[in-house]
Amino acid sequence: MKRFILSFAVLLFCAPVFAQLEQGQHVIGGRLGLGFQLENSGISYPTDNRVDWGTLGAEYSLFYYYLITNHIGLGTDIAYGDFDGGDFFVSTDKVDDKTRFLNLMLSAKFIANPANAFRLYMPVGIGMTIANQDMYVRKGGVNFAKKATDCSLGWFVGAGFEFDIGNNGWSMGFETRYNSFRYETEKLVRNAPSGITGHGNRHMSYMSLHMQVNKRF
Repeated sequence: MKRFILSFAVLLFCAPVFAQLEQGQHVIGGRLGLGFQLENSGISYPTDNRVDWGTLGAEYSLFYYYLITNHIGLGTDIAYGDFDGGDFFVSTDKVDDKTRFLNLMLSAKFIANPANAFRLYMPVGIGMTIANQDMYVRKGGVNFAKKATDCSLGWFVGAGFEFDIGNNGWSMGFETRYNSFRYETEKLVRNAPSGITGHGNRHMSYMSLHMQVNKRF
């Protein structure tokens, strides 16, 4: 049994397949996953707490790569995220911040072992993030609601693996990313009641985990 497992592992990680990655191929695909914030929004409300901009959310993405070598693909990655972050107190108090964003990225994919059925790779990207926050605060006698959209430089770096499904160019796998963008919080707190304050141009980031499917031709 141990020999069978060892042989299977060697075939899975090391054996080349007929549908290996090759220079000049096109790759199109999509990703679906979850993300979670790595810091709060920087916006304070009464009692000096900070609003969470995206405790947990979903992210959807479409991507395209052209393989300039069998190890490197260049292309685009378009992702939409829908995050929700907030605190609930008693029935009369509530703080909520819904954040939606669109990432428009130029991206690259570096493949460690393009000739194998099981491949390791690193995606990176840089471009523009368009983020919209919808904040509502009802706390300590203060009521305030505001929506605001901001555009900033966005980027990501990640790691993933994929494996071939047959020899017809289809693959699937899993990927994790660190994602970063900025948001001008003063847009969201402009004309807010006393006690609600921003934090200037705030750095925001999140980790994401996705399942991805792609087709190369």
